[in-house]
Amino acid sequence: MRTITKLAALAVALGLSVSAQAEQKTLRVATDGAFPPYSMVLADGTLTGFDVEIAQALCEEMKVECQIQHYDFDSLIPALKARKFDMVVASMAITEERLKSVDFSDKYEGGYSQFIGPKGTSLDGSPAAMAGKKIGVQLGTIQENYTQAIYVPAGAEMRTYSTPENAFLDLVAGRLDAVVVEVGVGYELQKGPQGKDYALFGPKMDDPQYFGTGSGIAVRKGNSELLGKINQALAAILADGTYELINDRYFDYNQYD
Repeated sequence: MRTITKLAALAVALGLSVSAQAEQKTLRVATDGAFPPYSMVLADGTLTGFDVEIAQALCEEMKVECQIQHYDFDSLIPALKARKFDMVVASMAITEERLKSVDFSDKYEGGYSQFIGPKGTSLDGSPAAMAGKKIGVQLGTIQENYTQAIYVPAGAEMRTYSTPENAFLDLVAGRLDAVVVEVGVGYELQKGPQGKDYALFGPKMDDPQYFGTGSGIAVRKGNSELLGKINQALAAILADGTYELINDRYFDYNQYD
């Protein structure tokens, strides 16, 4: 009888424990970590940036705890599918190709891409002008896909890098003629110690075939419950001014447009 009582008590305790965990659910969130001002790792190891704050605001709105970690951008979707985390908040463009692998929230970010290169360059950024030029891109990005499709066939040489900063370092060293960057990243690079000698140039790159319909938050295929909660939370932070406050800490323009 005592054994049964103890087992019953244990079952109740375990039930309460499971219930408590359900009420205090933790979401594992992944971001890039090497994509200023969207996500970066400070000297003390702390993650910060626009995407990080958006993730924190969404978790607060959903009343869940966030555990945010950083992964190489080109590993984010495979790791999400392998259940290493629950959602990706990494300025990831919503493209038809990615929709084959993951589901996306509503758009939480707009933007476009451009070249960054030496100030006063005579290049206009057209495929013909970039023929024979060396173009840097971040590996696994829409910028890589676009450059491969549009500029490489026209005669440009594409070089891939783990981060936009590494590509920019090669640009400064004279090993590249230009780097394709998301506009917010380009502005951030210009703020650096060597950025004053560089400027964005060329056409705005925003062809939906390559750049999608804005950036969204990725979850595993079929996770409709989480996706619904994310979309509700996103609508809330857009409506109550939280998004705008975060935006204005990092950008001089509306990142949502």
